[in-house]
Amino acid sequence: NFPMLSLQNTYTTAEIEAFVQRCQQLLDTDKIQYLVELKFDGVSISLRYKNNRLNKAITRGDGAVGDDVTMNILQVKDIPKYIFKPANFPVEEFEVRGEVFMTRHNFAEINNQQILKNQKVFSNPRNLASGTLKLLDPEEVARRPLNFFAYYLLTKEPVLSDLSTNLELMKTMGFPINSNFKLCNSVTEILEFIDEWKDKRDELPYNIDGLVIKVNSIKQQQELGYIARFPRWAIAYKYSAEQVETKLLDITYQVGRTGIVSPVAELEPVELSQTIVKRATLHNEDFIKENDFRVGDYVFVEKGGEIIPK
Repeated sequence: NFPMLSLQNTYTTAEIEAFVQRCQQLLDTDKIQYLVELKFDGVSISLRYKNNRLNKAITRGDGAVGDDVTMNILQVKDIPKYIFKPANFPVEEFEVRGEVFMTRHNFAEINNQQILKNQKVFSNPRNLASGTLKLLDPEEVARRPLNFFAYYLLTKEPVLSDLSTNLELMKTMGFPINSNFKLCNSVTEILEFIDEWKDKRDELPYNIDGLVIKVNSIKQQQELGYIARFPRWAIAYKYSAEQVETKLLDITYQVGRTGIVSPVAELEPVELSQTIVKRATLHNEDFIKENDFRVGDYVFVEKGGEIIPK
């Protein structure tokens, strides 16, 4: 078993530069290649294969123990149930890590159905993907269109040399791989790639919340090792939330599912991250007092984690 660790999040170019510098110091070389790939906004899954067939599917959970969602994962069409191993991969058991997600189009379709049935709409594609994998009825899961991208291959045998070769290997075995990755040899190349995707990400059919930067060589990864819950050889770069200015028309109150009353900002409608925003959370009375929010004020609205307006 390999733990499913989280990645440290960074938000600035200075933090990316510090990460590269740290890798160079620890490895005592500046000859390091980095694989930079999209950070999908979905649910991390570990797929275990034994004798060429999918044996078990586990969610991240706390990193050491996750939920067994094998029956539901079997309903995801993108995920191969049987695989054909190439001759250069003579391994009986291996693990594939990846992300289960839902496209924006499919998410909108499901919410349209919910509206027609007079039922509650889902807040975002990631929560819907996560909730779907927790359903007790695999047939219901089969009715919801989930997708998958594989990005990491693990084996006990030392047959693998680097991440980019592994991506090709997984592709050969029938796993869907996202082709929007780049091998970078310097911090400049990494930053250029980050910049390139800042605007391009809106054109994707699914949500990403940033990029992941990993040392490509597995030997160098092993040398760098781990610190607490994070690998030293990888880091996530998250794009900052888009902000827009609009007018605060009113402050209303709503009762949540648990009976807690929370204040809501009623706003002059404004477009934010491809959706029209008319309301945003004001959290609680203290938040209103601290910021001295008053009807008629002009406020900045952003999507917290690219999802809920605040």
